[in-house]
Amino acid sequence: MWLCGFVVAAAAAVSASLQTYVSMTGHGHAFLPILLWELACWWFWAALAPVLAAQGARFADPAGSRRREWQRTAALGVVLIAAHVGVDAVVIVLVQPFAPVERYAFTSALATAAKSEWMFDIIVASIALLIGYGSAASDRAQRLALRESRLEADLARAQLEALRLEIEPHFLFNTLNSIASLIRSESPDRALSMLLGLSDLMRSTLETPGPTTTLGAEVAFVQRYVALQRVRFMDRLSVSYAIEPGCAACEVPTLLLQPIVENAFRHGIARRVGACTIDVSARVDGGRLRIRIRDDGAGLPAGFDLQAGAGVGLRNTQSRLERSYGTAASLAIASPPGGGTDVEIAIPATLASDQGIQAAG
Repeated sequence: MWLCGFVVAAAAAVSASLQTYVSMTGHGHAFLPILLWELACWWFWAALAPVLAAQGARFADPAGSRRREWQRTAALGVVLIAAHVGVDAVVIVLVQPFAPVERYAFTSALATAAKSEWMFDIIVASIALLIGYGSAASDRAQRLALRESRLEADLARAQLEALRLEIEPHFLFNTLNSIASLIRSESPDRALSMLLGLSDLMRSTLETPGPTTTLGAEVAFVQRYVALQRVRFMDRLSVSYAIEPGCAACEVPTLLLQPIVENAFRHGIARRVGACTIDVSARVDGGRLRIRIRDDGAGLPAGFDLQAGAGVGLRNTQSRLERSYGTAASLAIASPPGGGTDVEIAIPATLASDQGIQAAG
């Protein structure tokens, strides 16, 4: 601020000196004394501009007392204006800018400076105060905006984490119910195998505590979940995976696929007698990652509506997609003519390192 103030003051002093010198060309004044006088007048305020700006900045503090600050500002202004008049008088006596027409003693110089400079001093001091106030107010507004955006981001992360954590007990209770069914059907070995698989699966959820992961890691988690369910459904179950190259590195919300696959088991395969198939596929199309999970189970109930009839898993997944991507994400669910359920999720295709990937065709 000092550097800027001195540069502006020097430019103003040169301009004022040239104007004075040219307007009094016939008076025999020398240009250098006039320039020295003008530089002293302007540089005084340039040197003290940070003090005035700091005082102006105090008005932007809502916790401060406006009455006290006005009193401080008035006192500071009076002291600085008086000091500037004194410095101006001393410089006039030393350099005699208007010789040979008129020479000043200190008393007459002081009276002349006080008469001609007070209005100019008030204007310059007010400008410095306003600059300080404006700068502080702008800085405070930026800090408040940054703080608000951080709070909003923290709130969004907390909401997403709450939704993610909601899935885990839901999934856990459903799996424990399956284990209890095996115990009641007198299949203790299968129940034990499923319990051990559940332990491994829950351990893997602790290894990815973040809100996002890669599609490859998410598919690997689904594969472990499917292996757990094979203990229950045995030979009735057939699962295929068709993940196009490059999709595995894409970033997706943690536990995105598991609730969909779990719904395929609970509401599709478990309600149908005979062999069933689940197909999991992923591709990149037009900059969007499209994930599809299809099963040939019992299908959706008549008149199913995603907004009104979705359970915890689907409702939770839809909420997380909306909070993470807004309108850039979509979740569609339908029953194909041949039966079963078809779920498609579309989100922006980005690598886990936040770099975009190229669309495949």
